[in-house]
Amino acid sequence: MASKGVLLREWEDFKKNAPDYIFAEPMNTDMINWRAQITGPPGTPLEGGIFILDIIYSDRHPFVPPRYTMKTKMFHPNISSTGKISISIFENEWRPILWIRSILLSIYCILDNPVMDNTVNHEAARCFSENRTEYDSVVREYTLKYANTSSVHDENEQDLPPTTLHTVINN
Repeated sequence: MASKGVLLREWEDFKKNAPDYIFAEPMNTDMINWRAQITGPPGTPLEGGIFILDIIYSDRHPFVPPRYTMKTKMFHPNISSTGKISISIFENEWRPILWIRSILLSIYCILDNPVMDNTVNHEAARCFSENRTEYDSVVREYTLKYANTSSVHDENEQDLPPTTLHTVINN
């Protein structure tokens, strides 16, 4: 079982040190299942979007990376149609010192700057490489359609505790 104490320390650190464009909290008292929210970076096609992630910690945490799944539908080279996020820190570069804050900041950074040597959505990767204007247009369409407050409410209403849902929609 993942160390509840380690996860509690991570959460306390996160609450004190996280920037206002990322949010995360455990979904229940076991501290294993978390929900996170990332606000789209300003000045990008993702601006104004609310991107929801599920985080499931391993019983071997912090020695095994948590599983991150993007719940918000996205057109992105590093995010599959099933929400799998493909970046090296989740695979061959995992280190136990990587806490939730640094992981969510890494995800935030790749939102507008995909890592092209580690793609899982090949259509998005091709579009990004061949026609950035078209890519940005498609990303903006997805953001407007899937990453807005009504989409967040519709897709996640039953997954979130009532107080968390209120926080997601009103922040």
